[in-house]
Amino acid sequence: MATTYKVVYKNHCVPQEQVASGGKYYLDSDSGRKLTGRAETTATLASTGAHTTGTSISTSATQIASSKDFVYVKNTGSTDVLVTLDNSNYLILLSESEAFASEISTSANVFAKTASGTSTIEYFTVT
Repeated sequence: MATTYKVVYKNHCVPQEQVASGGKYYLDSDSGRKLTGRAETTATLASTGAHTTGTSISTSATQIASSKDFVYVKNTGSTDVLVTLDNSNYLILLSESEAFASEISTSANVFAKTASGTSTIEYFTVT
């Protein structure tokens, strides 16, 4: 009998605002607190998970995943990495040591690239 695992992850963000141009950033007054949340995928990880490390990323788009239920991407290099879920709108920016994890639509096509130079990433996907 195969063992079934679930991926549990936590999200955290601190909304910030800049009061004056070039000035210091402060906790966003509209929010007044940090936003956190815990999530658990519905995808099961019997033998469907794939973990890849040391992938080199450049200014050319590199496909990370397609037809997956869950994706985790971590920038292990020193250059910012851009991530897209539709191969056109690179809205996710990962600086050094930052990561992105999400349960996604199986129709998503996850790609990563840098704005300039090269970097490395590690990623984990689940079908």
